[in-house]
Amino acid sequence: MKILGSVRRKIWFCVNVALLGFLVAIGFALYSNHQLKDHLSHIRDLDFHLAMRSAELLSLFETQQELYKESFMYGLPDSVQRGNDLAPRVMTMIDTIAHLSHDSDRLHDKRNDNLILVKNIYQDYAREAAQVYPPLAQGEDASEKIVELQSLAAKQQNLNSQFRSFVEHYRSSFDDHISSLILTAERSSYWLGGFFFALLILIAFIVNIASTRMLIAPLAYIKEAVRDFGQGRRKFPKLETMNPQDDIGELGLAFLNMAKELETTTVSKAYVDSILSNMNDSLIVTSDRFLIRRINQATAELLGYQENELLGQNIALILKGFSAGELAPDLVDDSNLLPCICSNVEKTLIAKNGHEIPVLLSTGLLEKGENATEGLVYVAKDITERKIAEQELEQLALYDFLTGLPNRLVFNDRLRQSIQLAQREGWQFGLMFIDLDRFKTINDTLGHAAGDTLLKTLSHRLDSCVRGNDTIARFGGDEFAVILENISTHQDIADTARRLLAVTTEPVIHEEHEIFISLSIGIAIYPLDAVDTEELLENADIAMYQAKQGGGSDYRFFSGEPAEMSP
Repeated sequence: MKILGSVRRKIWFCVNVALLGFLVAIGFALYSNHQLKDHLSHIRDLDFHLAMRSAELLSLFETQQELYKESFMYGLPDSVQRGNDLAPRVMTMIDTIAHLSHDSDRLHDKRNDNLILVKNIYQDYAREAAQVYPPLAQGEDASEKIVELQSLAAKQQNLNSQFRSFVEHYRSSFDDHISSLILTAERSSYWLGGFFFALLILIAFIVNIASTRMLIAPLAYIKEAVRDFGQGRRKFPKLETMNPQDDIGELGLAFLNMAKELETTTVSKAYVDSILSNMNDSLIVTSDRFLIRRINQATAELLGYQENELLGQNIALILKGFSAGELAPDLVDDSNLLPCICSNVEKTLIAKNGHEIPVLLSTGLLEKGENATEGLVYVAKDITERKIAEQELEQLALYDFLTGLPNRLVFNDRLRQSIQLAQREGWQFGLMFIDLDRFKTINDTLGHAAGDTLLKTLSHRLDSCVRGNDTIARFGGDEFAVILENISTHQDIADTARRLLAVTTEPVIHEEHEIFISLSIGIAIYPLDAVDTEELLENADIAMYQAKQGGGSDYRFFSGEPAEMSP
């Protein structure tokens, strides 16, 4: 508009709008205050009814309690019926209070949720009372319903407390809270009117002095645009909407034209920022003192930090095992940066919540120019999924997929370690070989799924019977093996064997079938029965066959006499 093209005219236009705005604000404030008074009066009327209804609710509930008590103490079925007849009235009264309380919710505590909860509690109470008290009133033995009576007593006490709190709340609200707010609203009407009127006169007095400052806002837009341009921004919507027909608007548009010309002749920082922010890998830039200067969006998402939380922090905060960050600033030079250079090295980043994240890290020097080093650039690729896959492969290689117990490979390795340790420390250890009796029959009759269920359940039971430093493994099929470390006597092994046999007394349930199983256990002792792994395993296997040929569900120590092997 040409009429507002002059700076002076724009200032006076703003002044007149401000004066008009204050007049409208005064009228609105007075109107709002009057509405507040009417609203508070309405709330007070609602609170009066709430106080009356809550008192009536409490009276009804206490009457119902007395009727139930009378029926219980004196055996009066009629009192029970009268108490039950009061339940619908109590429910209706709760609904009435909830409805009234909802209308007055703007100034009261949020009590509707509590009312709904109390209503649900009362419904449960009334239903239980209707089931418990009639038989008692007819002479049924109360000792058989002690639990039900205790539950009803607890709910009576809770409901009584809740109803009394409603009475006290609405009664005090009526006299204190509402009356006080109405008086405050009346006083506020006068004070608010006087305040706005005085403020209007004050603004009219100082507006001529302050009018020259009305140029600050548009000039601030230009100043902000200059600063943002230096930081890489290229969009300035506030300047684009300026009027080119006045002085300030002409200056703003001139700056926009200059920014567009510079953008076409220089490298765009915003373009580089866009590339960095869209990288999938984490990127961290540090100074030559290992202080974080910048991170990309992928780093923030990976570690759970905001960018401003990491800026200025030492890289050791997020890079586990980074010792160079502990050097004193005056000892750090270019030679200290060279050991930090790496390519595709497995490292660990530490997230904000303390979680450790495995990454593949590469670093490089950030050159300032003329062979001077400005800092380091870290690029980290999250390899969490790869690590999980490696762990899963290791689990498959070393542990039985069905039971989760160590497999034969791991067991043989631990057996060799146990022999070496026993030789060094001069102690004994026991080796148990366990075979399930009649397992093939269970597989043939109930199917392999039943057999798998039996093996998994039994492996958990067997594992719970040995010590933490002992080893139990699935040797294959229905065979298990146990290493009992550092035993003192044969009795120690015998006690463990009996515990293992005892786990089969309880059947295994599979698809409503009870599966009973028993164990045959053979025991060999190092170094009494053998001094190497093969002979120790062979002797334990012989002892196991001796237990099996004796009828199963038993254990045998190696006797030195070979048993007749059954096919």
